[in-house]
Amino acid sequence: MDASLYPDLHAPKDGYVFVVTYGRSGSTLMANYLNSFPGYCIRGENNNLIHHLCSAVLCLNEENFIKRRANLEKPFEERSPLMQRTMGTPKDPWYGAELVDRDRFAKTMFDGFVKEILSLPTEVRVAGFKDIKWAHNLARFKNNLDIVAKHFPKTRFIFQTRDVKAVAKSGMWVKRPPQEVEKYIRNADAAFLDYAKDKEFCLHVRYEDMVDGDATFRKLAAFLGEDFCAGTARRILDEKLMHMKQLS
Repeated sequence: MDASLYPDLHAPKDGYVFVVTYGRSGSTLMANYLNSFPGYCIRGENNNLIHHLCSAVLCLNEENFIKRRANLEKPFEERSPLMQRTMGTPKDPWYGAELVDRDRFAKTMFDGFVKEILSLPTEVRVAGFKDIKWAHNLARFKNNLDIVAKHFPKTRFIFQTRDVKAVAKSGMWVKRPPQEVEKYIRNADAAFLDYAKDKEFCLHVRYEDMVDGDATFRKLAAFLGEDFCAGTARRILDEKLMHMKQLS
């Protein structure tokens, strides 16, 4: 039934892959490799939009929504005296809150996200995106991933990390104090590894391992249930290395 109600969310029949990382971790290389699989469309960054959508879902976890929803599901005589007097009437300061279905709201919103933000080509079988701002809100990190995993069908997360010293001296980080960058990266890495621990739908990948040979690309293909092609992996890696040489 969900597939007919939320067609865009369920359109990729083999589910979703989300790359969870930070800037200068090699996430574009990762996305390039993922998009080499037939039927994949892994989009680029969306300025951490998913965090704000998850915030909207969590907002509906407020006590007044929950209490009124629970009372609505009871026979009238079993409701609390206050709810008997006010719920469903303008006398209730949370008038209408009992009608809010959090999961239905979340699915409707994420269906729109897939349609309007991911904007997938036809016949995509695996969709997703990579973003470098997942760790900007570590207090909400686990909640955000749990919400995504619950509402996006067949979710898989790839957590990508890189040596903290290498990250701190590269590109977007060089204008920030090294100690601040290192703290951010170490905290992010700890959160990534903690979430991924013992979860079959999560995989941790180090950038250093990716550029060291085929083993990590093989591991990625196995994790995704896809066929590994050494030639494709080598071509994508060579393109990345050539790009880096041109920039140096």
